[in-house]
Amino acid sequence: MDILISTEKLNLPPEMLRELAACRKDSEAAVYACLQKLIDDAEKFRKFHRKRHEKALRRSIQWGAEYDAYLQKHLAAGLKLKTARTAARRDFIAAHPRPQNADDLIRSDEFPGLSAPSLRYYHRAYQTSLQSTPAE
Repeated sequence: MDILISTEKLNLPPEMLRELAACRKDSEAAVYACLQKLIDDAEKFRKFHRKRHEKALRRSIQWGAEYDAYLQKHLAAGLKLKTARTAARRDFIAAHPRPQNADDLIRSDEFPGLSAPSLRYYHRAYQTSLQSTPAE
């Protein structure tokens, strides 16, 4: 089965177009090898991209759960919601100090965002994960 593909209808980056143009003058087998390499590279990128986003979501859920624990502690102590959020944010910031020098930065894994919007994002991700998890 032969498929004719027009590269003008595809939105390809210039590097890919250069590779396709370079291998177009080769034998048919070389053209297929070139296309296979491009497809394999695209597959690797998609896999890497998906894993990176899944890891970021796992971290967001983890940090959201930690923030939620602080928030629930302050709400249980009788604080109003806005005051409890502020106190929970302070606790979260104290639990995640920023690296002081380059050695600390190299040894550390990841750092959560400490702004209020970041914490809202983590908390929302955590609450969404609770809703999407089936009850046992």
